[in-house]
Amino acid sequence: MKKYTSVILLICSLHFLAAQHSSVDILRDWKFSNYDHGAAFQENFNDADWEHVTVPHDWAVKEDFNFTHDIQLTMVIQDGETTPKYRTGRTGALPYVGIGWYRTNYTVSATELEENIELLFDGAMSNAKVYVNGAYVGARPFGYISFHFDITKFLKAGENTIAVRLENFNSQSRWYPGAGLYRKVSVKKRNKTHVKTWGTFVSTPQITNKKALVHLDLEVVGEGKCTIFNEIIAPDGKKIAQNSKDISLSGEAKLSENFKILKPQLWDIKTPQLYTLKTSILKNGTAVDTYTTTFGVRSIRFELDGFYLNDEKIRFKGVNMHHDFGPVGAAFHKELFIRQMKKMKEMGVNAIRFSHNPPAPEALDICDEMGILAIDEAFDEWQLGKVLNGYSKHFDLWAKEDLSDMILRDRNHPSIIMWSIGNEIMEQYQHDPNKITSYLNTIVKSLDTTRATTAGFNSANNALESGMAATVDVAGFNYKPGIYHKIREHYPTIKFYASETGGSLSTRNSYKFPVVFDTLQNQRGTSVHTELYADGQPGNYENTNVPWGYAPYKEFASQEYNDFVYGEFVWTGYDYLGEPSPYHTAKSRSSYFAPVDMVGLEKDKFYLYKSEWNEDTEVLHFFPHWSLPEMKGKKIPVVCYTTYDKAELFVNGKSYGIKTKNKPAIPEFLATDIKKEASGGTTMAQLEAYALVWEQVIYEPGEAKIIAYDKKGKKVAETRRVTAGKPHHISVKNETQIIQEGEVAVYVVSVVDKDGNLYPHYNKNMKIEVSGAAQFLASGNGDPTNVQNLSKPTRAFFNGQAVIYVQSIAKGTIVLKTNSEDFEGTNTTVIVK
Repeated sequence: MKKYTSVILLICSLHFLAAQHSSVDILRDWKFSNYDHGAAFQENFNDADWEHVTVPHDWAVKEDFNFTHDIQLTMVIQDGETTPKYRTGRTGALPYVGIGWYRTNYTVSATELEENIELLFDGAMSNAKVYVNGAYVGARPFGYISFHFDITKFLKAGENTIAVRLENFNSQSRWYPGAGLYRKVSVKKRNKTHVKTWGTFVSTPQITNKKALVHLDLEVVGEGKCTIFNEIIAPDGKKIAQNSKDISLSGEAKLSENFKILKPQLWDIKTPQLYTLKTSILKNGTAVDTYTTTFGVRSIRFELDGFYLNDEKIRFKGVNMHHDFGPVGAAFHKELFIRQMKKMKEMGVNAIRFSHNPPAPEALDICDEMGILAIDEAFDEWQLGKVLNGYSKHFDLWAKEDLSDMILRDRNHPSIIMWSIGNEIMEQYQHDPNKITSYLNTIVKSLDTTRATTAGFNSANNALESGMAATVDVAGFNYKPGIYHKIREHYPTIKFYASETGGSLSTRNSYKFPVVFDTLQNQRGTSVHTELYADGQPGNYENTNVPWGYAPYKEFASQEYNDFVYGEFVWTGYDYLGEPSPYHTAKSRSSYFAPVDMVGLEKDKFYLYKSEWNEDTEVLHFFPHWSLPEMKGKKIPVVCYTTYDKAELFVNGKSYGIKTKNKPAIPEFLATDIKKEASGGTTMAQLEAYALVWEQVIYEPGEAKIIAYDKKGKKVAETRRVTAGKPHHISVKNETQIIQEGEVAVYVVSVVDKDGNLYPHYNKNMKIEVSGAAQFLASGNGDPTNVQNLSKPTRAFFNGQAVIYVQSIAKGTIVLKTNSEDFEGTNTTVIVK
């Protein structure tokens, strides 16, 4: 026993004192060209006149909007179409189609060439072909997947040239896909004996309050005798478990180890505790490779009555998230994803469905750190395509490898609870003739049995009748609140959740009168009389929706009535570039669905979700704003989203009475036939179940005030809106005070009156000037119809506001100046450390 202890201590000391041969270099500096230079792969190609860019980089988002870029003749079955129609703006009206070349230099020593060198792409959009020193290394068509190549044999001592050719095709996407090396690119240098990339899998098969069993599956590659040393580090940084094993390698080997953790700190939504497993490979007492794996100790169960995390039933309060950051495009910035997730957490979100492809790996790191459940989704198409040049072109050749790599890369993230193998796949309508559901499900199970498989089905009856919904562990149904009870009645063993919900449209601070809800449905259940406004601004009363969509209230009611449904994922958390449904004309280039607009500013329904989902705060929010000169003397509805029991509205001191929510015991919209799948439209009664509504309020300039009361009638809160005075100045507010070099800072710019009240009718242009420690990156205003170039320092205000993004380039103070024809605004608050 003493001998064993001394060996362990020796290994520990060597582990920390020996020189580490593993290193990772991030390749940030590249040269770029949009022209298809046929010889650009060659080592000595002259790229002197190419553009210098920093990766992650999205070249298409920097260009002008033009609706001729993305005209698609297509038939959208989901919209009930039976013949193809022309659509514009579907992929964001940006020129993402075309070829992009990237070149960079990378230096290695002769000593390093004796080891193993790997080139890793977190994502490249799309159809990547990779060359090193003029030699072809490999290709990967799928733009969302991470991939890597061993490039050791292609390298030479000294300077090397890495070249990447990317090509996007017309009609390859249903939304804006981005273009270029839009995620991180890195080079990993390590000993020839090493842990394989994505070569660890940590699971926690047994958990009690007293201890947890941690299981490690490990893949290593190399030659000769070595010692595998593993240690587990607790969230507080203390080492709590370790073991070692002597092995003899001849190529690849797979190992398994078990550990015990006493009094484990569980990963959950409120306290997302993270452990680290550090694997070291030692030869002759020297550590030649180290590999760290972050993991969480948590249990998940999928039962007929719901989803359980650590034996506690959790209802999904989820949103779908596309991969772009609005004006910044698809280039991944960790700090911007953190910004999105903070906003979603404030709203009460506990789960994300990454729609409809694998996210950047850092996005999952952030979900781990913030305690957000995640669904990792692989495909939007299988063999049958939705668009002419979509993933169906690659499915037969690449689906197994792409799905496998997604799981291998991501399966240590405790945030991931389900693997989604597809979204609204067209095979539903043919009852999956090639049994692809089973094929993909089997691939997942060969790599991970600790999580559930799932898919998002928009044709519930086809998915149920064909057995597709039963093949996955947990089915997702899109836009089906009217038939959840019928699904359980007819298919009592199916476990399911609402993978997409909503479909009502809104734009920030826009209001349209009169407010009329579309209560009529056709036989299929879709709306028939939803009004589309000519200016592309549908308002904020959630009374405009896509044909198959509905306001949030309907989903809330159905989820409460059907408490066996696992929860919902709203379409979407943030608005995104592309899919301006149902505004398919050349007026709009981004979506309308989310409670938060494309630049991160809240619409009114943000507070509806917050009042229903965020259990840690009180909410008292009402609309419209009180600057509506065209409505003077006319009747308007006033709506209040609140957590309080009841409230009273006053306009210039006049009471309009006390209101409470009016929830029926059984939702009136429940279908009597499972075949009536669509749930389009909403009613005023459904609104009044989840909001306080004063329907006939005479608008008068001045003050509108709401006082909230508790059950005993005691005043507990108050909020007010006033009619804004004349626009007086520009307010420039930074969202963060300190950022790191290279990071992005975000500013909210508002035109306000002399008292600081937002003036919601100011829509003039402003010019933007950035100096000091940053440079201008992008700007936007949340208006789906605004087609100003996102990357030029000019922006129109939209209903009084806009958002500016700047990227730091040095340490120091950022100076941001804005000016319109009327006002100037300056901010010197943000510091780059």
